[in-house]
Amino acid sequence: MSEQALRRQLDLGGPFSPVLIPLVLGLRRKMLLRAGAVSVERRLAGIRTHWYHVPGRRGSDPELPVVLIHGIADSALTWAFTMRGMARIGPVYALDLPGFGLSGFPPGRRYTTIAEHTRVLAALLREVLGRPALLVGNSMGGWISLRLAQLHPELARGLVLLDPGGALLNGRASWQPFVEVVTAPDLRAVRRIYRQMYGHVPLPLYFSQRAFQSLFLRDPVQQFVAVASEDEFFTAEELRQISVPVGLIWGERDRFLPDGSFEFFRDNLPGADVLVLRGCGHLPQYERPRAVVRFVRRFARRRLGAPAAGVAYTR
Repeated sequence: MSEQALRRQLDLGGPFSPVLIPLVLGLRRKMLLRAGAVSVERRLAGIRTHWYHVPGRRGSDPELPVVLIHGIADSALTWAFTMRGMARIGPVYALDLPGFGLSGFPPGRRYTTIAEHTRVLAALLREVLGRPALLVGNSMGGWISLRLAQLHPELARGLVLLDPGGALLNGRASWQPFVEVVTAPDLRAVRRIYRQMYGHVPLPLYFSQRAFQSLFLRDPVQQFVAVASEDEFFTAEELRQISVPVGLIWGERDRFLPDGSFEFFRDNLPGADVLVLRGCGHLPQYERPRAVVRFVRRFARRRLGAPAAGVAYTR
């Protein structure tokens, strides 16, 4: 039987499909806690906010915290395979954005705007860390990190962006195919998202299609996409005004974001360190965690300087 025929017969996990992803996430959470991570909850910018904290490892810099920010329909657990490696830089904080993971919503609403996410991140830096941090953001997390650096550059020592979202490109029209897939994720659309998101789709994901579908059907995703406006996206001019050092990691096989997104960020973040990962998709922290940690640690060792831009390819 071919792999394609096998996938069709699975239905894709049958009755177990809705619970497989929650089960995996629960195991990741236990793994993190057993490895020494601490689960913390506190109200920030008026929203009940959760994060995981891993103390810096011996020889790391306590004055250089690392804050990890996930993307849409994801949670802090996406960083489970990178947190210990990042702790060689300094103390690590993996944030559950409002409406995702174990964090709550803004009062009276079931979604959070980019501006509100940014205020929560700023509150974490000011009220909990008490110092600027190296921000590492994937997808929507990269978008939020950039907005924080634009509005409050004193709170960011530097940025490392992993396949960031938020590129204006040609306006809403550029994002319409993304919106259509994300807002109507039947199982066919789920499989399309898999192919767009992953460099090589792990076979177990085909057992989890209904659970994956439910992640995108939740209000924090559907309502966020419905109300997002063009003025929340970044123009080329705004990117060029970012004053903190930036690193950019991009999965060569990312088809989740609109065409032209990589070039938009690469060309409008002057002096950025750039790493393109061959065979990798939209989630480098999941598909290539060691390469991500190596890049971020090298970026930090250089004290967040601004070396000549370049593109490196790895296998």
